Amino acid sequence: MKLKEVDRTAMQAWSPAQNHPIYLATGTSAQQLDATFSTNASLEIFELDLSDPSLDMKSCATFSSSHRYHKLIWGPHKMDSKGNISGVLIAGGENGNIILYDPSKIIAGDKEVVIAQNDKHTGPVRALDVNIFQTNLVASGANESEIYIWDLNNFATPMTPGAKTQPLEDISCIAWNRQVQHILASASPSGRATVWDLRKNEPIIKVSDHNNRMHCSGLAWHPEVATQMVLASEDDRLPVVQVWDLRFASTPLRVLENHARYHAALSTNIIVYF
Repeated sequence: MKLKEVDRTAMQAWSPAQNHPIYLATGTSAQQLDATFSTNASLEIFELDLSDPSLDMKSCATFSSSHRYHKLIWGPHKMDSKGNISGVLIAGGENGNIILYDPSKIIAGDKEVVIAQNDKHTGPVRALDVNIFQTNLVASGANESEIYIWDLNNFATPMTPGAKTQPLEDISCIAWNRQVQHILASASPSGRATVWDLRKNEPIIKVSDHNNRMHCSGLAWHPEVATQMVLASEDDRLPVVQVWDLRFASTPLRVLENHARYHAALSTNIIVYF
């Protein structure tokens, strides 16, 4: 059942769970054009009002941006205990840049909404995730196997989880483990996934599809079982989802193949795959 819709060519991010009311942020997608062929870019915030019977979501604010985005997430860093609008919008740009925005200032109509910006990455930043245990920690991934761990309290100098994986590949998705705070996973379009232990500062296991069927576009950890994760393919010709258990990492635990189109996203809030 469709409740609401937003017609935008955009990346999107929901406000953190503790936030009320519920907001949806959208940022103009990189390497995509809408039907008007517009080259403008913006960040827009919508409010989810389920008491309104219409399908349209109410637009609360729009900020004209000079950037287009490959990834957008909304972290709860510095959100107050009452869930007032705050947190931080974290955007991955086209030119190796990560931009931090203050959503409360966007909604207030302020012009100075950028908290900080860093362009340390090489190439587009396609992967971002916030650590749910330490919400000031953000992982990012870009070209040439680049992965950085950022502290939002000290955004100038990131750390790495270890030496770059070989051969060098683009990082298409990245995810913090939902049970063990120092475990991180990254994946590439080739279908190879690497699990990192930040305490050891090195990869501890790698998994890959030996049949070379995966063009990985999605990665998510099981919310309750620390050793299980799913990888999803972006290829319409073979839109598979693979369930992996790292205790038996030679082959996928399950392969789900009944989707008709590629997988744009995965969510750990729904565990039906497991």
